[in-house]
Amino acid sequence: MSNEISRRNLLRFAALGAGVASVGALSFAPEAQAKKKKSAPGSAKGVKAYPFVCGILKTQTQYMLKDTRVGTPMNIPVTFFVLRHGDDWIAFDTGDNAMCAKDPVGYWGKDVTAAYYPVMADYEEFKVQIKKLGLSPQKLKAVVLSHGHLDHAGAIDNFVGTDVPIYLQAKELEIIKNAVASGKKTAYIPDDFKTLSQLNIKTVDGIFDVFGDKTVIAFPTPGHTQGHQSLAVKTYDGKQLVLAADAMYTLENMLDAIPPGLAWDIPQAVEALTVFKVLSMIGTEVVPSHDPEFWKAKKLAPDLFARAGYKDAILTAFADV
Repeated sequence: MSNEISRRNLLRFAALGAGVASVGALSFAPEAQAKKKKSAPGSAKGVKAYPFVCGILKTQTQYMLKDTRVGTPMNIPVTFFVLRHGDDWIAFDTGDNAMCAKDPVGYWGKDVTAAYYPVMADYEEFKVQIKKLGLSPQKLKAVVLSHGHLDHAGAIDNFVGTDVPIYLQAKELEIIKNAVASGKKTAYIPDDFKTLSQLNIKTVDGIFDVFGDKTVIAFPTPGHTQGHQSLAVKTYDGKQLVLAADAMYTLENMLDAIPPGLAWDIPQAVEALTVFKVLSMIGTEVVPSHDPEFWKAKKLAPDLFARAGYKDAILTAFADV
């Protein structure tokens, strides 16, 4: 085994201590816990996860993997999940706004679509897709938003006229409001939030146990954005998932400690990737949001999410050190 450590491996090991330590710094969200009702004991022993893809974004690799294969085209899936807990259903993210299927340049703007061009059909809108599970937006118990970017919170307008709570980190809501006030089309699209006052928005600070039984837990993963959160899920068959959202675009980000191409804070983004790698090595499946190779092999709803067969790659990730 060579004693020489590559620059990339040095980065991954340097982040290890800080990344794992950051887990202990997470705080609970007692206010949100107190306000929500706990599910009845025994109502659910685990969760069924249903994956969806809401079209693709045409982009380039360096926007996903910082400074990597610059200029190489990359078509990435836009994903969201619906989770069943007993008789209750929740969503994690919502995908793109329906206008992306009609006038993407007009809705997102020329600058944004020059970097990320959405390709989406009308039938891929959130409220249309969840009909595969016999659902409509008002039948959901809650929505958890990872963050407010255009491909994750784009369809929150589907919940206008309902009382469905939409949970996000308090810091992320602050950022969203500032972005809307600016009027600029960035990764935050002002029109995605024009119905914000008509929605049941709930903020949390730190860890949030959605059902009160430790089967679905939202937890902060800042780096991509300051208020980003991911979702830990205990499935009905006893497996552990982490739905990373944009804390991990692709498996390559995690395995090679490559920061995302778009990040509020790169060191914090790498800390999250390091924690995810440790979780992967002890059996948790960490699900990337935009990995085309990962998602092309996946069955989508109405089928359940199926675990990947990449554990050998995880366990041998350090073989070149």
